[in-house]
Amino acid sequence: MIIKTILLSALLVLVSCGKGGNAKLYKVEPGALTKFVNQKSMSKKPNLTLDKSIVNTSYPIEIALYNDGRFYYDLPNLGDGKGTWKLNGGVIELKAKRTLFDMYIEVKATDLDAKSLTIQFTDRFGPNTLKMVNNNI
Repeated sequence: MIIKTILLSALLVLVSCGKGGNAKLYKVEPGALTKFVNQKSMSKKPNLTLDKSIVNTSYPIEIALYNDGRFYYDLPNLGDGKGTWKLNGGVIELKAKRTLFDMYIEVKATDLDAKSLTIQFTDRFGPNTLKMVNNNI
């Protein structure tokens, strides 16, 4: 019985960490987030190999922000698309319309210096918090 309890506890810890539920998130000064924004308008076909982006390969998702208030995203399992973003109280808010659903994502810092970011959103499985990796930043 003790072994079952230990295994169940370990499983619960792993599952909760996988969703990023215990990550401490910060609202930071808007200037701390500008390093994640490409200092150009979004082109018709963004090049994520060259442009700054944030990536999570496990989910998977890649997001690139542009200084004209637009963003490009690539969801390899669902396709790519474009949307708009804005800064709101130290958080980047992303919005995009897809055929089957609308996307609402919040981008938050995981430290006061905004060295790394997470995204928070809800999908068909429920709330998600994903740690992102910086690309070309």
